[in-house]
Amino acid sequence: MKLNIGIIAEALTPSLQYICGTPEHRLLLSDVRFLLPEKKPYQRDMLYFTEWSKLKTMETDLPPYLVCVGGGAEALRLFRRAGLTGIIMDEEDPLVVFSAIQSIFHKYNQMESNLLAALRAKATTREIMNLCADIFQNHVILYDTDRNLIDYSTRFAPDPEEPYWKETLETGRRSEKLMAEVRKHGTNLQAIRTKYSDYVDLGPGLPKLIMYHLFENGERLSTLTISETNKPLSTCHLQLLDYIAELLSPSLLAISTTSHGSLKGLRDILTSLLDREPVDPLLLSRLLSTAGWSAGDDFILLLIRFPKAAVTSEMLARYRHIYERIFPDSVALVYIDSLVLLVHNDTAEIMSKYLPRLENQLVQHKARCGLSFPFKGVFQLDAQYKNAEIALRSNAAGGNIRLLSQAITEHIIGQIASETPLFPLCHREAVRLYEYDMENGTDLLLTLETYLRQNKSLKAAAAELFIHRSTMTYRLGCIKKLVNMNLENADERLHILLSCIVLRTLGRMKQAAQPVRSIQRQRLARFKARKPFSSRGKMV
Repeated sequence: MKLNIGIIAEALTPSLQYICGTPEHRLLLSDVRFLLPEKKPYQRDMLYFTEWSKLKTMETDLPPYLVCVGGGAEALRLFRRAGLTGIIMDEEDPLVVFSAIQSIFHKYNQMESNLLAALRAKATTREIMNLCADIFQNHVILYDTDRNLIDYSTRFAPDPEEPYWKETLETGRRSEKLMAEVRKHGTNLQAIRTKYSDYVDLGPGLPKLIMYHLFENGERLSTLTISETNKPLSTCHLQLLDYIAELLSPSLLAISTTSHGSLKGLRDILTSLLDREPVDPLLLSRLLSTAGWSAGDDFILLLIRFPKAAVTSEMLARYRHIYERIFPDSVALVYIDSLVLLVHNDTAEIMSKYLPRLENQLVQHKARCGLSFPFKGVFQLDAQYKNAEIALRSNAAGGNIRLLSQAITEHIIGQIASETPLFPLCHREAVRLYEYDMENGTDLLLTLETYLRQNKSLKAAAAELFIHRSTMTYRLGCIKKLVNMNLENADERLHILLSCIVLRTLGRMKQAAQPVRSIQRQRLARFKARKPFSSRGKMV
C-alpha cells in the first residue's frame, strides 16, 4: 500500500519537530531508502532518509519526499527553500527512526493484504468493516442513502451507552441528537473534499469524521464513515479513504444494493409467497440470485412482533434494517404488522452465534420472536410463517425467542384433541402414574418419559432432570411397584412413551386454562350475588 507523508507522520512513534510541504498529498510513497547522492536519479515514489550532517552539504538536486534526522530550524529553512515535503526529526538514533518508518510501510502492506484476502473470500460486512477499522485505527460505519445503518465495525466502537451511538444502535439510523447538537452550537459544516470524500469537523467535544460517498449512475447509494474514536483524524486520511474505498467499491456496491435497492423485488416476491399468490419461477430465481440464493436452499424463518401501541409503518421500515444486519446472510421484510426475517444457510453454528444478539435487540424493543423449523426451499414460506406463528403464541419458556421445537408437541396434541378424545387412547399404566402424580404431587410420569426418551439410560435421564443417579434409580423402583408394564416390548414401550407425552401435555394445557375458568366463575358468582332489578331499573 502506498502512503503519504501525513499518514507516516501520524504513525511515527519517535517525536518529530516539523512536517513540511504538503503532507496530505496523494498516496505515492511505496517504501523508504537511505539518501545516497551517487544513486541518482531519485525515484518519485520513494521516501528518502538522511541525517542533517549529510543533507546540509546537498543544497540542490534533492528528492521531493524526505525524512531528515536533526537540523531543527536550519533544516526547516532548507526544506522550504528547496520546496521539499517531508519530516524533520529530533536528534534520534537514525537506525531506530529508519526502522520505525520501514515498520509503518510493512504494517500498512499487511493490512492491505488482509483486506484483499477478505474481499476475495467474500467475507461478511462486519469482517470487512473491522479490517477497515484496523487501517484507520478508528470506528467505521456504513450508512445507506437514507442514513440507515447498514453495518459497523466492532473494533474501536464507542461505548454502547454513549448517547449518540446508543441512539444509532436503537434506531438503526444516524444520530439526530448529534446533528441537533452540531446545529445548536452553530458549527460550520463546510467540508474539505476530494472527489468522493469529505473531512468534517463537527465542533468542540464531538468526533471528526471522514466520509466516502459511493455513487452509481449519479445516485448516491451509501456512505462509508470513519469516526474519530481512537486516534486523531486529519485531512491526510482522505487520500487513504479514497484508496480503501476504491478497493471496497465492488463489495460496497453489492452490500448497498443487497441491503436495499435490488432486494426490493425479492422482498416483493417473498411477500407474494407469504400471501400464497402464484409467482413466476424464473423471476423468483433471478431475484433470489441478487442475494446469492437459489429456490432450493436451506432457510429458517423468524417472525418478529412488537408491542401494538408502538407499531407504525415507519417504525417497521426502520427496524427492518436493524434486524436484517443481525445475521450475516438474511433478508427482512415488513408483513402486515410484523417483521419476517428469512435467514439463509442457517447452520447450528450461525444460529448459536447470533441468537444472543437477536435476544438483546428484542429486549430493547420489547419484542418477541417465533422461529420456524429449518426448511428446504422458499416455496414452504407460507407454511413456515404459520409455524413461526405457532411458536410465537406458545407459552414455552425461553425469553423473548420462542422455538417451534418447544411448542410443536402441545400444538399437535391440542389439534388432535380438538377432534379426537386422546385420554382413552393412553396406556392404562401411564394413566395410573398420571393420577398418582396428581394426588401426591410427584413427578413419576415425567421421570418415566425422560427415561424412555433417553433410551433407558439412567445417567442421561438423571442429567436431563438435574437429579442424582441414585434418585433416578429410586424413582424407577417406585414406578415398578405402582404399575405393571413391559418396557422390553418395543410396541408397548412406544405406546407408553406417547401416553406420557400426551398426558403431561394435556395436564399442562388444563392447568393453563384453570386461571381463566377461575376468573369466569368469580364473575358469575358476583353476578348471581347482585340484587335483582325491577322492570323500571330500580333495585328491589
